[in-house]
Amino acid sequence: MKLSLSILIIMISLASATTLLVPSQFPAIRDAISAAQDGDTVLVSPGEYCGGFSFKGKNIVVLSTHGADDTFIKSPFADYHCVMFMGGEDSTAVLDGFSITNIGFDGISHDGRDPVDHGGGIYVIDSSPTIRNNIVTNCATFGSGAGIYVSNSSSRIENCTISDNHAYGAVSGGGLYATYAGNSLPFIIINSTFSNNHSQYNGGLHLTHSYALIINNDIVNNYADHDAGGVGLGSNNLHLYGNFISGNEGGSGGGVRIYAGEAILIGNLIVENTAGIGGGVACSPGYLLMENNTVCMNIALGSVYGTGGLSITQCDTAVVTNNIIWGNQAPNGTVPNLLVYDTYLTISYSNIGGGYDSIWVDPTSTLNWGPGNIDIDPEFETGPFGDYHLPWGSPCVDAGNPASEYNDPEDPFSPGYALWPAMGFIRNDMGAFGGGGVDYWLTVEEEELSPAETGLSLKSFPNPFSSSCTVCYQLDEASQVNLLVFDLSGRLVETLVDEVVPSGMHSEYFDGSGLCSGVYLIRLVAGDLSTSRRCIIIRD
Repeated sequence: MKLSLSILIIMISLASATTLLVPSQFPAIRDAISAAQDGDTVLVSPGEYCGGFSFKGKNIVVLSTHGADDTFIKSPFADYHCVMFMGGEDSTAVLDGFSITNIGFDGISHDGRDPVDHGGGIYVIDSSPTIRNNIVTNCATFGSGAGIYVSNSSSRIENCTISDNHAYGAVSGGGLYATYAGNSLPFIIINSTFSNNHSQYNGGLHLTHSYALIINNDIVNNYADHDAGGVGLGSNNLHLYGNFISGNEGGSGGGVRIYAGEAILIGNLIVENTAGIGGGVACSPGYLLMENNTVCMNIALGSVYGTGGLSITQCDTAVVTNNIIWGNQAPNGTVPNLLVYDTYLTISYSNIGGGYDSIWVDPTSTLNWGPGNIDIDPEFETGPFGDYHLPWGSPCVDAGNPASEYNDPEDPFSPGYALWPAMGFIRNDMGAFGGGGVDYWLTVEEEELSPAETGLSLKSFPNPFSSSCTVCYQLDEASQVNLLVFDLSGRLVETLVDEVVPSGMHSEYFDGSGLCSGVYLIRLVAGDLSTSRRCIIIRD
């Protein structure tokens, strides 16, 4: 079996360091860590291993050879930490590729520490490690952060799955709890999934007194008896970019609950969450900036202040621009979309279901109803990132703030047109797929690479087109070529070439007259190389 890319990178960069093998050289991970020095790699083969160990202040890499599906770390007994960072480790201390749980692991000795309340899976204090490609699941605590607990740390959590963890008692953060995280550098959570976690307060994540970047995560189906079902934020300088926050249930703020300080939300899809107050987002007090978010189909169950979309109370300043706030419900309440209490709120260039009259504003508040607001069905359609894409012709396309600073990224192959999943021209699209948030929804594979990066040249013209276009490509050498056209659901709609093609410039006719309006992906595979570009069909 081939080594993963992360293994190869680490082994090349640390060629002069020592690699310690578990279990062939050391029977347990803790034994290898004890023997390791800074810069070493502990390489762990598939199997089940006893946890309850720390990195002992060493900046080393602990890496599995086959990933989290085949390599397990279990606590020596229930409610105990599995992995600990407590010795001032920095970002070069890496935990990569394990499935971690703190269920009992009978018959295996541990390091003698008394079990503590917080951090059943991973416990980080006064250290800033890199935690990536791990699954933290079925962990339980009687304190906060059943999955992961972080304190006084600028850690990076990347490509992890934190699921089915439970914090018992009057505590917070079923999936993750972070306090005083982020110092001169931010605490980062990126490309991870938080699902089906539960605690009395803030079921998915709770960050307090922290400087954090929460980027491109799936935060889904978490539950809390009180406060946020998904994400609870209680500190300054918190940024949520490009997250999918859905199916969470809480007491106040089904998707997001902001307690205090400064929160910036850009490019998030906050949909189908439920709470007593603020089905989508509840903010009180602090400073709130919401730019290019989609807050839709959330439900509030409260009787008076049960706002389905946004509940904003006692905020010094709140700015809502380029958002779609639509289809939220408050079946037992009075305000489906937006409630404002003791707050100065500015709304501009947003699609607000029900318009100005749908917003409840108490006498202590000021609502500055800015330019560009509309009240028109967004005409959502299903796409690769869910059910809230904008089609060509949606009133939200090219309807956001026209200032250039809010522009959608430009498609490098179609000057003047927006880079998908934004639509239309480069003027800002309202909602999560417009403006600067677009980049957070694109993976490396979905981004269009330049010919210099791929070794191939691929173009189509005209673009957009109504019925047909010409696809041109250039090969440096003869190759087996597949030239394919896909729709955005990944369905193959046309095979233009499937044969050996000589070197040089080639062109193919693409008849799109039988296809619906929309965005399509042309993909060129030539030998071991590949590249792609988007084409757009517009029907009159």
